[in-house]
Amino acid sequence: MDGQAFYTQTGPGQFDSSPLTAGPWSAASQHGGPPSALLAREMERYEPRDGHRLARVSIDILTPVPVAPLSIAVEEIRTGKRVQLLQATAQAGGRTVLIGRAWRIAAASADFPTDVPEPTPDGSEPAAQAFMFPDGWHVGGYMSAIDWCFLVGGFAADGPARAWARPNVTLVNGESMTPWQRVLTVGDSGSGISACAPPAQHPAINCDFALVLHRDPVGPWIGMDSRTLVTPGAGAMTQTTVFDAAGAAGLATQTLVV
Repeated sequence: MDGQAFYTQTGPGQFDSSPLTAGPWSAASQHGGPPSALLAREMERYEPRDGHRLARVSIDILTPVPVAPLSIAVEEIRTGKRVQLLQATAQAGGRTVLIGRAWRIAAASADFPTDVPEPTPDGSEPAAQAFMFPDGWHVGGYMSAIDWCFLVGGFAADGPARAWARPNVTLVNGESMTPWQRVLTVGDSGSGISACAPPAQHPAINCDFALVLHRDPVGPWIGMDSRTLVTPGAGAMTQTTVFDAAGAAGLATQTLVV
């Protein structure tokens, strides 16, 4: 899909949403990944600070995000010498649909003591696979814009999953994606690849997504090791370890409405 993108920027903080943003549940509503990545893009670009990096991004999904123009505004919540808390708000048709927050923190010193990264057992180059989607999914939008390589599990299999994912379009037309943007684009699928019950009979939809990266993953493919936990009569969540060929790079969680 060379030359295609999830969004086209039409002005400062203004974006047209492509049909490729549409999630598996409806052609009219976006998958959570692309708009989450778009909020992170705006926070990454907001008055960059030398020697600082995004350390944590959290997204609260207030309502299904329509496949429609989005307006995004960023503000500072707190700024100190070594830390800064940013907030980004996305609106569609004058209605707030997403709120994101990011901690921008001074990078650790290059000589800080550390353990040797533990390599993953699947460091070979991933290759995109063909696979079956669950019945009733809309597969012409977001699902067609991501390449997948499953090591454990799959969309049609219940239970924990381990997979590589790679966006095959850019986030914003004419731009390369940053590591944070790539992870947020695919990481919101952690609950989708690790569903613990058939989604048609037992839907589980996340109302948030929180991601901590202690380093930026390298390369176009993002690894996800995801597990969804549901306690009958209580709650549900998904936990995802984000990795690349060198090992773990971060951790993501999602709160699920089941």
